[in-house]
Amino acid sequence: MRRRWLVSVAIALGACSILGPTQSAEELAATMVAGTQASTGAEEQSPTQPPPTDPPTAVPTNTPIPEPTDTPLPEGPVSVEDDFSGGLNNWFDCEHCKIENGKLQMGPFPVAFAYEQQWALCGPCGMVTTFHLAVDVSFVGGPSERGFGLVLGLNNEEFYTYEVTPWQTLDFWHYDYEVAEWNWVNGMFVGSVRTGNQANRIEVEAAENASGRIDYSLIVNGRTPIVIFNRQADPGWVGMTLYGHAVELLFDNFTFETEETPVFPAGRDTFSG
Repeated sequence: MRRRWLVSVAIALGACSILGPTQSAEELAATMVAGTQASTGAEEQSPTQPPPTDPPTAVPTNTPIPEPTDTPLPEGPVSVEDDFSGGLNNWFDCEHCKIENGKLQMGPFPVAFAYEQQWALCGPCGMVTTFHLAVDVSFVGGPSERGFGLVLGLNNEEFYTYEVTPWQTLDFWHYDYEVAEWNWVNGMFVGSVRTGNQANRIEVEAAENASGRIDYSLIVNGRTPIVIFNRQADPGWVGMTLYGHAVELLFDNFTFETEETPVFPAGRDTFSG
């Protein structure tokens, strides 16, 4: 899946041509925080110098995602735990993933995939709207400003990504296939994101609100620095993701829980795990 060069919040701050007319740092910071909820225990910090700005890339193209069917399946709740000791039986759409020392290794990829979003989608999780999703992720090598983490709500209309970087950034992105456009929803520098090759425990809690839409709580190492409110409630696949063919990551201790009954496209209801 083709996509933009991933940029962290720091890159967004540096790329004023993307965000609009020149603004002060204080104005930009205020813009980023709008529409979110910060926990009282969250830590926020800025580096002495932001990461470099990436060049623009081609607009992603729509790779069809299998649609759900009416095939009867057991009712929820559903839970999935995977420490990757059993291989990749629970995962699909990650041609270049492999198991390395009991962890899922994603990347690096051949240069032909330089402008494609990469992901491993959880087969037995099905397509869901409300869930709790978590995984340990460690940055191994490659461009350190590229985001990586979790993909949510992936269907033929849209998807979201929740991404962190070793620069201690946290970002939430939305891609709309109909208009072929990325939208940076929110993000910030967060001191609770561990630097370098240290593992980060990243989690998303997707809960239905009083209006029937979805609020996403973004959690990193036990803290919740951002809540994204009132997003559209459509079922989609979940899993792990990165952007950038030269990036290498290790994922471990994946967990998923939902109270609803997932929907499965034809042929996607026979995963082991």
